[in-house]
Amino acid sequence: MKIKTHIGVSLDGFITSPDGLPAVLSMPTFESGESHGLPEFIADCGAVVMGRNTFVPAVGSSHWPWPGLRVFVLTTRPLPEGTPEHVVSAPSPEKLLELMREADFTGDVHLVGGQRTIDAFRRIRALDSFGVVVLPILLGDGMRLTPSGSTSQYLRLESTRTLEDGSVEHTYTLAADVGAQ
Repeated sequence: MKIKTHIGVSLDGFITSPDGLPAVLSMPTFESGESHGLPEFIADCGAVVMGRNTFVPAVGSSHWPWPGLRVFVLTTRPLPEGTPEHVVSAPSPEKLLELMREADFTGDVHLVGGQRTIDAFRRIRALDSFGVVVLPILLGDGMRLTPSGSTSQYLRLESTRTLEDGSVEHTYTLAADVGAQ
């Protein structure tokens, strides 16, 4: 089991638009579940993990975004009314990692987001693959890829490819912390 991200980032470093929607939704070429390398990425995943803020909008949605996948949520608060019974939550990334390792699924784990959850798994060195899709758009504002005050980290480029709309998918692994060499 590997924990990996595949997150759209505007050229100016935002993972959401100013109104809080995922940056990739700003792309006219975006097709839900069909574009920006997601089908190839998700094919190897048996589970998703995310923070509460990313999870909650799905509970009230008419369409469950993760059919057939195990769902894990990093939160210190109770999950909202209407949460499917199979969703697992824990208050720390360490505990959630333990629960994921004990769970019955095959494949990798897609770390959906958001920024604090990605940073939490990165800090405990549980993020195996850091995938970003750099989108050819300048959003000007929104939520940055990393939260303010997060630690510096060197990354090692594993692969890169250009997608049809000019987006560029980069996959990295974590290297040494900056200053730890």
